[in-house]
Amino acid sequence: MGYQAPEKGHPFIAFEKRPRLAPGPDGQSVRARPSVYVRELVNIKVADYKEKTKQTSEGEFVTGRASFDAASVGLEHNFGASVQIGSKAAQILADAFENKTAVTVVIETSRRARTKDSSEAISPLTPIHELRGIVGDVTSAKAETTNHNCRVLIVCVNGEFTGELVSDPDEWEMLRENRDGLLAPAGWAVYEGAVIPPTSTAGPGTVDVRAQVTEVLQSFGFSHPAPAARKGPVRATHAAEAKPWENWNTDQRLNHGSYLATAIRETYAMASQLITSVGVSPSDSQPIVQALTETLLSMADRIQVGVYRRPEGTAVRSDRSHHEAREWIGYVTSTTPELAYTADMADPTDANAVKARNVWAKKVIAAAGRLMDSVATIADSGTPTGPDGVPVILPLSGTTALNDRFKALLAHADVGLTHWPDRVQPLLNDRFGTAEPHLIEAAFFAAALAEWEANPAAFLNAARASAAQKATEIAA
Repeated sequence: MGYQAPEKGHPFIAFEKRPRLAPGPDGQSVRARPSVYVRELVNIKVADYKEKTKQTSEGEFVTGRASFDAASVGLEHNFGASVQIGSKAAQILADAFENKTAVTVVIETSRRARTKDSSEAISPLTPIHELRGIVGDVTSAKAETTNHNCRVLIVCVNGEFTGELVSDPDEWEMLRENRDGLLAPAGWAVYEGAVIPPTSTAGPGTVDVRAQVTEVLQSFGFSHPAPAARKGPVRATHAAEAKPWENWNTDQRLNHGSYLATAIRETYAMASQLITSVGVSPSDSQPIVQALTETLLSMADRIQVGVYRRPEGTAVRSDRSHHEAREWIGYVTSTTPELAYTADMADPTDANAVKARNVWAKKVIAAAGRLMDSVATIADSGTPTGPDGVPVILPLSGTTALNDRFKALLAHADVGLTHWPDRVQPLLNDRFGTAEPHLIEAAFFAAALAEWEANPAAFLNAARASAAQKATEIAA
C-alpha cells in the first residue's frame, strides 16, 4: 500500500474499505461502505505531541495526541487528533515535535459504531457530513456534533499508516475531487451516505439503476440511481403497459414506455455522441459508453438536486427537470472547449481515467448548474406583456451582432414589434425549425436577416401569415 501525497492537500470524501451490512434500496441487506472524511495536510508543523494514560474498565489505555500549527499550512486555528500508540506514525510525530520539522499527515473522520453519549447505533448509510453537523457549507463542521458521532484519528504520517486506517488509500487518487460525497470509486455506486455494489436494485435516493437499465436495453449495465424500485417479484404473466409516468408495470417489469426509460435512452445516445467525438467507435467500446452514461446520469442527478435545493439529495430521473439538466450538460460541453469530453477519460476502469472523468464531471456540474439555476432568476425578473395581455417571450441570440440586427429589424417603422418579439416566433419556427435564435446556425440566420432587412414590410407580412397559420392549426 503505497502513498503518494498531493502537492497541496485538501479534504475529500472516501469510503470505508470493509463493507457493513445495511438495508438497501429494496429493503434487502446489501454490503455498504460508509463515507469517511479525509484530510491531507502537506508539510505541516507539529505544535505539540503528548501521550496520555486513561484508566478504563479494561485497564490502562494510552493514547497519543498531536496538535498542528495551522499557520504553517495557511489555516487560522490550530487543531489536533489522536494517533495509535506504538505505531511508526506516532514516533514520527514525536520526533517532528522535538526537532521542529514538518510532516505530511492524513486525518480520517469516521463514524463511531454508536454515539458517544447515548449509545445509539449509527447507520452506515448516514452521510459523514451529517454526522459532522454540517448544513450547507462543507467546511463548517460542528466540533460537538463531530465528537458525539465520530472518531478523528491520524492514520498516516509521512507515508506510514496506522492500524486504525479505515478507508482505502488506493482509491484516494480518484476521489480527491469528491468534496460532497456524490462520486463513487470504480465498481461501486453511491447510495445515501455510502457506496454499495452497482447490482443492487435501485430506489429513492439511490445512485444505481443497473437492474432497471438492463430491462431498458439488454446491453446496458449502469451503476447510478433511478427514482423507483420494484414493489415485488416479477410475475410470470405480462401485464398491460402502464402510463408513461409509472416506471413499473403491474407485473413488476419495467415500463419501457415510461419517462424513465426515455431518460436512459436519451442519455445513452448522448454518451455515444461524446464517445464518437473523441474518435472512439461506440459499437466497439460498449463498456465505455455505459460508463459515460452512468457518469452523465449522475451529473444530471446532482444538478437537479442542486437547483431544487433538495438537502436529502434525491434525484428523480423521470422528471422533466432531469432532462433539462442533461441538456445543459450537453450545452456546456459542446460550447466550452475546456469542458469538452476527451479521450483520456474514456477507459471505465483505469484509475487515471476515472480521476480525469471525476474532475471533468465536477467542473461541468458547476457550469451547467449555474446556467440552469440562472433560468429561475430570469423567470423571476418579471415577464412583460403585450397590449392584449399575452406574455412576451424575449428571444436570445447566437451572437451580439446578429442580436443587434434582429432588434433593429423589429424596431423598424414598417415592423414595430420591438416590445412584442414573440409575435415573430411562428415565422422563425417555420423558417428554421425553432423559435429560439440562439439555436439557429449563424450563417442561416444572417442570410435570413439580410433578406428581411431588405424588405421589412414583407418580413412583417410573413410573420403575420405564419402566426395566422399557427392559430388555424391550434383551432383545428
